[in-house]
Amino acid sequence: MPKSANYADTEILLALIWTMPRRMTKGQLGRILGIKSAGQKHWRGRLEKLGKKNLLSIETLNTGELFFGSPILKYYLTEENLEEIWSQYFINYDSRHGRVNDPFLTPFSTGIWNVTSSPGFSKLVGSKFNYYFICAKNETNPAIPLGRIHKEKIWKTMDAVLSVCWKTEAYGRKPVLMETLSPKQKIGYNTIKAIYTKQVEAHPADYDKFATLFEKNFKYYV
Repeated sequence: MPKSANYADTEILLALIWTMPRRMTKGQLGRILGIKSAGQKHWRGRLEKLGKKNLLSIETLNTGELFFGSPILKYYLTEENLEEIWSQYFINYDSRHGRVNDPFLTPFSTGIWNVTSSPGFSKLVGSKFNYYFICAKNETNPAIPLGRIHKEKIWKTMDAVLSVCWKTEAYGRKPVLMETLSPKQKIGYNTIKAIYTKQVEAHPADYDKFATLFEKNFKYYV
């Protein structure tokens, strides 16, 4: 049996989030993560398990007689996958205190960032408009494999990517929040806002649905 590579499910999902809307083979995923052993059989088993949990989607390409009749499998994310990722990795139930906690709270939007107040938040994360937005953001800033992903940065990146659409909407509706951002954060916000605005113009119907969900779930915070 080949020795398992030192990687985690969150690293795989993060690579897929960074590269949306691309579809990648397990070898391509491995290169993003900086892992050379991605062609080993245990990778396919790991990815199949994630697929069964609806954390990623798998596309089978029939290659006919090529590769001895073996199909090529490509892996990617959909809006439903994003919703499931949020519910499994970001929200957990604290049985000791009898409450739901978000383990990845961030000070970026202190005062309005309250996932646990809204059971419908994952619907915002997994909305079609948010899916379009993430894809557009990543096409503008494609992921470049620069060695292995640092584990301590995984949750911060996942939080920023998965909730960035909601945060952009919130900061646009409540300009006073801009005062809490550093100069570097403001530059980042303006870049994201430009992409966000283009997506609103390109997908007005999906944005209207997103805005309705936003207003319903977060009317007490903005």
